[in-house]
Amino acid sequence: MKGRVVKILSREYTVSAEGALYVCAGRKKLKREGEVYVGDFVEIADNGGAWTIEGVLERKNRLIRPYVANVDVCLIVVAPYPEADYVLVDKIIVNCLMNGIEPVLVVNKSDVGAVNVVDEDYARFTRVKVSARTGEGMQELRSAISGKVCCMAGQSAVGKTSILNALTGRSATTGGLSKIMRGKNTTRHIECYDLGEGTLLMDTCGFSLFELDIKCEDLRLCYDEFMEAGQCRFATCKHVNEPDCAVKAAVESGEIPKGRYERYKVIYEELKRRKTYE
Repeated sequence: MKGRVVKILSREYTVSAEGALYVCAGRKKLKREGEVYVGDFVEIADNGGAWTIEGVLERKNRLIRPYVANVDVCLIVVAPYPEADYVLVDKIIVNCLMNGIEPVLVVNKSDVGAVNVVDEDYARFTRVKVSARTGEGMQELRSAISGKVCCMAGQSAVGKTSILNALTGRSATTGGLSKIMRGKNTTRHIECYDLGEGTLLMDTCGFSLFELDIKCEDLRLCYDEFMEAGQCRFATCKHVNEPDCAVKAAVESGEIPKGRYERYKVIYEELKRRKTYE
């Protein structure tokens, strides 16, 4: 049978196939050939009463932070607290665009504070303000992901599990903040939930570190606002130190948000240093 992996826990793979759930093991050959991700379409077989995954079908895309496959939308969750790491947000956006995934910025805890940076720096992206506690904005979020396969990404304690609880009606434990305002990661595995009408939502672990698999000189291609800024003097302009740069001019005029450009330079330098040591 063919089905979709909807949960992975301790090398056990739960596969949804033909209206039922099957807990499967992975063949050793499969483990040698590569990982299995939540969201993968797989072939499974009954081998003497024990179900196994025989193979992974071709993927549309995959992410390694979070570890999911065949995704349409990534909900990047931020909140007034803990303070958002927007370099991390921009890295996730780049990763989405590299894989043909639509990034959607979700500002949770909107009932207790605003996150102006999202409106100022990410106006070109879909943005939804919600409160998992009060239910504010949840219908708008449902509409934004309707009929799509979605995952959530972001730091711990921004409320990803609370949002999932609000969308699914379940009551999974949430972690909140430690005394030093760091998130407590309560999600230990990745699981896919069916919200009906073709909408699937993957719950994932929070994370605070992320490395991009892209060359520093190609990073600029993942910023559409740079491509729209105009013609630089040099066709290969990296928009960092080169003269007569249209992107830097657009930043000065306010056409490109300064914060987003400054974070681009941070990511560029990270990639450049990594290239030096490879």
